[in-house]
Amino acid sequence: MKRKKAFIIIICCFLLSVLLRLPNLNRTISKHHEFNTAVVLINIESWRQAGGGSKFHFIPLLNFQNPGDKMANRKYYAVDTAGNAMYISFGPAWYVIPDFIYQIFSLPVKPIYLQIINLIFNLASVILFFFLLEHLIECNSNSRYLIIVSACILFIFSPCTLWYLGNGYINVGIMMPIVILLLRIVIPLIHSPEKITTRKLFLVALLILILIYFDWFVLVICAIVGMMLLFKIKKQPAYFRLIFTIAISSIAGVLLLFLQFASYAGWNAVTTYWHERFGSRSITNTGSSFPELLRYLIQNFVTAYLPLLIILFGTFIRARSKKIKISFSPPEKLFLTIYSVSVIFYNFILFEWSSEHEYSVLPWSILFSYLAAKFLMAASKKQLGFLLVAFFLMSMSQYYFINRPGKISREGTPYIAYKNFGDSLKQVPKDYKIMLNIKQDPMIEYYAGRNIATLPDYDSAKRYMQHWGISKAVWIEHDNFDFKKIIIIK
Repeated sequence: MKRKKAFIIIICCFLLSVLLRLPNLNRTISKHHEFNTAVVLINIESWRQAGGGSKFHFIPLLNFQNPGDKMANRKYYAVDTAGNAMYISFGPAWYVIPDFIYQIFSLPVKPIYLQIINLIFNLASVILFFFLLEHLIECNSNSRYLIIVSACILFIFSPCTLWYLGNGYINVGIMMPIVILLLRIVIPLIHSPEKITTRKLFLVALLILILIYFDWFVLVICAIVGMMLLFKIKKQPAYFRLIFTIAISSIAGVLLLFLQFASYAGWNAVTTYWHERFGSRSITNTGSSFPELLRYLIQNFVTAYLPLLIILFGTFIRARSKKIKISFSPPEKLFLTIYSVSVIFYNFILFEWSSEHEYSVLPWSILFSYLAAKFLMAASKKQLGFLLVAFFLMSMSQYYFINRPGKISREGTPYIAYKNFGDSLKQVPKDYKIMLNIKQDPMIEYYAGRNIATLPDYDSAKRYMQHWGISKAVWIEHDNFDFKKIIIIK
């Protein structure tokens, strides 16, 4: 297979994946981690109401700017002096990028444009994955582009990729093209230290700074690469420049992010926030059962990659049983070492967060896809075609089973229920606090254009008002998102 043909195939596959997503795209946000979409849209609207994100030094906010939507506890480390709930667990790039695009094109704050942004990052990931695999796989390999096309197909149509680079906008999704690009640049420098130049080191530093503005994953990659190079520096002193660049850019990235947050929230609030969030989201969280969290993490891998894992383990076992040798080039071995260790440590360090959020395993997508494609080469061309078709059918079945097309979700709830309930809350005056007994749900808040204080009952709402000195509030009676009436709390 020629390069041009291979590239056309993967672009066509991406376009097909967009068509297959159409039943879910532009549907009312309502489920399956679409709360991430909601919080980003709430932030865009909140920044607009306040006159722009610069008013908050581009710190993401979880509340609207209406008087009734401000937080009562102004001494809480996650709330600023004006009563805004801040979100500074990691870099704000996934908030800043869509806000900039919405502003530059004067777009209304609607989900469809965020989904289009997500698809653009999806396309960038596919193309850069193609280029990365071109470098990893040896030119003299007869099956080079067959492996590349197979890996890209497995990546494109995995249920995790279809959702989180479609409807389920999230930072670990849109960071993937930059992660792939960093690997494409760093791996050749490790494999051939004579290629280390000032221009390439500058690009490495820039990509690390950008990625820190998305998520902490890049710091794990940098740590793994740095430790690997320390064992090689005696034989190759040229590695010192690469180690120094990685170390300085990592420190600078974290420092710049901290200074941005602290310039608005204060250094004490940021340090407290990061300390508390790491304690609750990491392996150090002793409040939860390790076996239970592990079970949830395994469940995340199953719901995200079951068809891909079946192909991967099935072809691996077949290759071993038939004693078919699968060879790996030195760049491939470097990729496998660096990236597999990085994703393992990433999810291990942030163990509680990883077990709670399915999208935490999204970085594994390129590793699983690449490995499965390599072991698929142990099959004949006829078997390869059959396995790829089987994978496609299994993936689409799982994707549509979880994200059922139509008006009713798999759980039996109408997709429009959250929007209808949110619309009913718009009649509450904007200087009144809204209270009701419902699980905190940013999707309802987005459609309401209001924030909700979650309390178990009317009497608890009255006590909440008295405790925090709130003068205006309403209690909402409902029956499983079926709006009943508004009660002014006196």
